[in-house]
Amino acid sequence: MLRKYKDYIILLSIYLFVIFFSNISYFIMPNDIDINNLNNNYCNKINEEYNELLNINNIKYNSTFNLNISKVMYRDIYDYNNYITIYKGSNDNIEKNMAVINEYGLVGIIDKVNKNNSIVKLITNIDSNVSVKINDNFGILKVNNGKLIVSDISNYNDININDKIYTSGLGNIPGDLYVGVVSDISLNNTNIEKIITVKSDVDFNNIKYIAVIK
Repeated sequence: MLRKYKDYIILLSIYLFVIFFSNISYFIMPNDIDINNLNNNYCNKINEEYNELLNINNIKYNSTFNLNISKVMYRDIYDYNNYITIYKGSNDNIEKNMAVINEYGLVGIIDKVNKNNSIVKLITNIDSNVSVKINDNFGILKVNNGKLIVSDISNYNDININDKIYTSGLGNIPGDLYVGVVSDISLNNTNIEKIITVKSDVDFNNIKYIAVIK
């Protein structure tokens, strides 16, 4: 339990330090620096991080899962939609192909593991393929023309707008992880297969904390 909330405790300690610093900074900082504005910026930033940590630690999930919380360490601006690097690795028992989520749904899959960090392949990666289910229908979640879609579902299967999408449990990652909802339904050029457009609740432009399912 203590390990789960380690980041939370560290951040709270920093927050208390900033409050303490604000009380003595008036006497040690030059007069031309706006101390109040500086302290407010620090406090706002830490409060934002604090709330994000609370959210990620309050994920509702299957009680048989063991979650390992991590902050995002690095994201290459030139590979923005494909990978993120996190602060947990083999020293934290992270393994390749583990599922990565946040409080809004599936984020990606562990792709490479180092001792102290790991690389996550996002589901927005053009090479991503995840088995999912919509009601009783099974398909493959992937990226096409920059959009998340589900393919390999027959035109005759019953699927509607706003139906929820979950991982199927077929393959390396657990089932029933929330992915998103059906936002659009079309047919392929043969009119045999449905092309399902997916709306994810995850803000892939603003991922700061994740949880690895062990």
